[in-house]
Amino acid sequence: MDDRSRSMQYFREHRKEILTDLDSLVRIPSVAADSGVPGMPYGREARMVLAEAEKIAGRLGFFTVIHDDACLTAEPAAGRDAKLCLLAHLDVVEAGEGWTKPPYELTEENGKIFGRGIVDNKGPAVMLLHAMKAAMEICPDLPYSPRIWLGTAEEIGSPDLKIYQKKTKLPPLCLTPDSLEPVVIGECAKHRPEFYVRWKQNSTVPSVSALEGGRVRNAVPGFARARVDGIDQKIAEDAAAQAQRQYGAGFTVEKTADGEGVDIRTVGRGAHIGWPEKGVNAQTALIGMLARLPLADCPQTRAVQALDRLFPHGDLTGRRLGLDLHDDTGRGSSVNFTVCHMTETEIRCKLDARGPLNASPANFQKIIDHALEAAGFQVVPSEMEPAHYTHETVPLVQTVKKVYEQYLGCPVTCRTSLGASYAYYIAGAVSTGPAFPGTDTRLHRTDEFMYISDLMRLGEIYTELILKLCDRD
Repeated sequence: MDDRSRSMQYFREHRKEILTDLDSLVRIPSVAADSGVPGMPYGREARMVLAEAEKIAGRLGFFTVIHDDACLTAEPAAGRDAKLCLLAHLDVVEAGEGWTKPPYELTEENGKIFGRGIVDNKGPAVMLLHAMKAAMEICPDLPYSPRIWLGTAEEIGSPDLKIYQKKTKLPPLCLTPDSLEPVVIGECAKHRPEFYVRWKQNSTVPSVSALEGGRVRNAVPGFARARVDGIDQKIAEDAAAQAQRQYGAGFTVEKTADGEGVDIRTVGRGAHIGWPEKGVNAQTALIGMLARLPLADCPQTRAVQALDRLFPHGDLTGRRLGLDLHDDTGRGSSVNFTVCHMTETEIRCKLDARGPLNASPANFQKIIDHALEAAGFQVVPSEMEPAHYTHETVPLVQTVKKVYEQYLGCPVTCRTSLGASYAYYIAGAVSTGPAFPGTDTRLHRTDEFMYISDLMRLGEIYTELILKLCDRD
């Protein structure tokens, strides 16, 4: 029996075990946050999911180490130098509202499995562990050792990886299954500023007294809500109906419990920040609607109107900020206004801006910051992160490309991405796709899913990559 047949046999025989392992991880709502709590730097659930992954790796017979309560390494045995590191993450973005399946348990239906993290990135993490097990059964004496690295804070900027890199040198070959394309060799520049404006509390009406948009910077918000005091309900309903026709988001308007105003709720469609065109930004749709209401001239009104001018609904390139940037691949900029929270005395916001390979502080970061400041906002100082690029001709890229072509049965193009992964922080690293071309897995949206057959095929691909990159041939 050849290697591929043995790999297929492993995943066929261990299908139930694999789904049970994945369910045990999905059931933990491991949304990462900087907790500052000793022993659980990214929150209780992030530490819990790390412990659960360690149990799975230990049961499979691997040598495991938890590093600084932030990440886990698993290897076939202790004491060997690893040549290949496969990185995945166990943290997830918030489930949000609107799911038709329970987000935090694995639901199997019509050949699919649903749950938060199925694709991003708990499914690939489980398949990496089982692929390493399959590879070691196929070739117990691999010339070089693989290492699996599982983190818990990728969705909040990968501080877990940065901590690990300060103390431990990564193997020479690094690969992370965390993109929507089979082979991603470049990841965009990033500038993700926080900005705000404050004012003295006032009772001016009609005005917006509360506004809540997205909660995470790296996802297009699918829900937003606001309270407007002193406005006639019919006026608000008419504005909402017009906005619904214009923006494609859903609006509801209800009288507040105290009768002093209206509550407005907007439902869009969440999306991964790397593919914002797949979503409908509920936050910008709501702000666009609010900016057109007959509100009093006061600080909160001016703030809402300024945000609408800076981030008009549907502008995904930062045109209103003054950006006009493209690299040699044709990739341009992507700007998404994703977090907004207003109280009676402040509005605080975050945006996620992604730039092409040629983005720099001068032609990208400073333009964005200047536009925000010119509109009256204070910008929290931060530094942009330059683009990541691994040349297509390097052996790692060529090996990954050939393996994916072998399993997909068609040519594969190496691409750059607006998304971000652990590969961004590792020179020479490559990102691969847990999703296959033609399938929308609803990444970072409600009802995230994967076909079970695709999940098992991922295991076969990862097994082949481990064997080839650890010099099986």
